[in-house]
Amino acid sequence: MTSTLGARTAREEFRADWPLLGAAMMGAGLSAVLAYAVGVLITPISRDFGWSPQVIVTGFSVSSGLSGLGAIFTGKLIARFGARHLTLAGTGILALATVALGLIPRSVPLYFGCYVLVALGHVLLSPIVWQKIVIERFATARGLAVSIVLCGPNIAGAAAPLLATEAVYLSGWRMAYFALAGYIVATLPLTVLYFRETRTHSFAPRAAVANGTAVHSPPAQSRAAQSPPAQSPPAHSRPDPALRELSLRELARIREFWLMCCSFMFAGVGMAGYTIHLAPILLEKRFSTLEAASMVSALSVSAIVGRLLAGFAMDRLFAPRIAAAALALPLASCVILSLPAPASVAILFAAILLGLASGAEYNMIAFLTARYFGLNNYGTVGGILFCLFTIGCLTGQQLPGFIGGGYAETVLWFGASFLVAATTMLFCRPYPDG
Repeated sequence: MTSTLGARTAREEFRADWPLLGAAMMGAGLSAVLAYAVGVLITPISRDFGWSPQVIVTGFSVSSGLSGLGAIFTGKLIARFGARHLTLAGTGILALATVALGLIPRSVPLYFGCYVLVALGHVLLSPIVWQKIVIERFATARGLAVSIVLCGPNIAGAAAPLLATEAVYLSGWRMAYFALAGYIVATLPLTVLYFRETRTHSFAPRAAVANGTAVHSPPAQSRAAQSPPAQSPPAHSRPDPALRELSLRELARIREFWLMCCSFMFAGVGMAGYTIHLAPILLEKRFSTLEAASMVSALSVSAIVGRLLAGFAMDRLFAPRIAAAALALPLASCVILSLPAPASVAILFAAILLGLASGAEYNMIAFLTARYFGLNNYGTVGGILFCLFTIGCLTGQQLPGFIGGGYAETVLWFGASFLVAATTMLFCRPYPDG
């Protein structure tokens, strides 16, 4: 196919913008660095300061809650300052906060204060911010591009614990924070060189597929100019929200906005709940620590696979149906984990299904926001959805403590959350552009 301005094949998009994609992928992982490393640091900090592990973990919970609430303002920040400026500032703030954690004296208020600063860095480094420019540049291969960006947290999840462990072994937990700050700063050259907005291309927010060939809609202004002034749309047609920026009142009248709010929040409950509590659930069923850790690793690896498969499929199939199918997979996992003595092979199968669902669903926030609401509303809608997803994640993390009495009933609640999330997605209508 001959490439024209604003209409490129998937191969052309990747060939032209792979440096941008790499910078966004590494940047998107920054908000996961401390999350994956905190487990390694709990014991040495507790030993030196005499704090309980709960106090140390609570600091990170404070950061997660504040960054989730701050996501509501992501859209306004992007519109005012631009995604590039947010990421540069966020990288610096997060690096400084990490260094501060390595310098603090034995003071719980100061420890929590550092995590408030971490939360500010996480807001500016939200995946919504990193995906903004990627979504603008990629139209034909948007789903796969978004999926690649979201592999960044998995890369950070593999590197951060090893880096922290080695630093603790050599020089103590304070040096571990300095090493993690170095990892964060090391991504700055990629951001400076390659993560840039462009004014030279006007890519369509969506691509239709006709006869196997990607056909891109012209920009909103061009479509408006091409339409005959006297011709009005049929009364029954649904307006395309991509044509302009919508107010919150207008968004509230769109069915898909509420469906996605509900689905992503309940999905967060089950996903974060199993990510945090899968190992304790298996230990309660008398699996060994090594077996439990292996199942969690299987979940993480399958999440990468699910993320890439879903990204490939979203560019070709109706994404809400993919989301519904992915969110239905953990229902089988819940059945397996509710058994009193499941076999190891069955547990492995359950972990893989959970990972596939987790990887696939996290892609959907950015992709569906762009498809249903367009780039004009991407920051606002994406920020709201990410905030609700974070609230769901925090709920899932704390759910076993609220319920009490072991994990048997918790597994049922996780299953119910996945059922609601999957069913809700089935009610999404076709994309506004058909």
